[in-house]
Amino acid sequence: MRHLSVGLLNLDQADLTIAVMENLARLPSDEWQVQMILVDNGSRSDDVQRLFGWTVAHKTQFDDVLFISSSRNLGATGGRNLIFELVEGERILMLDNDVILPEDFLWIEMLWQRMDEEDRAAIVAPVLVFADYPDIVQSAGIGLTEQGRVGYLHRADRIESLPSGLAEVVASPTACWLLNRKAQEEVGLFSEEFYPVQYEDVDFCVRLGQAGWKILSDRGVYIKHIENVTTKNLGDYPFARLTVKHGLKFREKWQKILPKIATLTDEDIYWAPIPRVGE
Repeated sequence: MRHLSVGLLNLDQADLTIAVMENLARLPSDEWQVQMILVDNGSRSDDVQRLFGWTVAHKTQFDDVLFISSSRNLGATGGRNLIFELVEGERILMLDNDVILPEDFLWIEMLWQRMDEEDRAAIVAPVLVFADYPDIVQSAGIGLTEQGRVGYLHRADRIESLPSGLAEVVASPTACWLLNRKAQEEVGLFSEEFYPVQYEDVDFCVRLGQAGWKILSDRGVYIKHIENVTTKNLGDYPFARLTVKHGLKFREKWQKILPKIATLTDEDIYWAPIPRVGE
């Protein structure tokens, strides 16, 4: 029996969140013991009511369901830290609510097996692909330059061009993590200095790496990700401004470490257009 805790955040996106939970509710109960932890980050009352109604109606499809409704936005940092405080499983599946999970469960079985096989694996993550272009890589992990710039590995490449197998990376986006609970307990929580979002996941991964844990990208598992569904509606926290502010904070924090862990140059980083011009 695999003991898994699932962590999900919601902010005014009940349809997407419910779709993720409905998928995971079908995990075979004779193979998986699933604790579902849902944190709502201050959504509209109708969104909260829909989520509450769904969790009540489907609570028997999980071994445990915890629904926490916050009166304010705890951010990705605070919401996920709350999840960490509540987990009971030996591993934690951290998900964005804008992932589109496959109908079969080979993806989670493969991530779980990889973690079984790899000593000191803290995170095993799939390759994220674009929901509208599922044959195009969104992120196969994260690399850093010596100056602390973030680059999504293999972004805009076709999935058939990826080398097969596992790749050890500096970091991975939190859209889909299978996280070793022992590793999380060793390094602690997401840093609130990156509230509400941006660089908190990269910072967490760097801390894991400095503690001797591995961040792994499984190039045999692909998950569709819509991208930036919640962050584009942050209201008082403009996404572009957060990115610059937290990027500077991250670089200052890790400036002595960055030259040792850098795997990219500025020329390696690609963001747009998607797909690449001419394809």
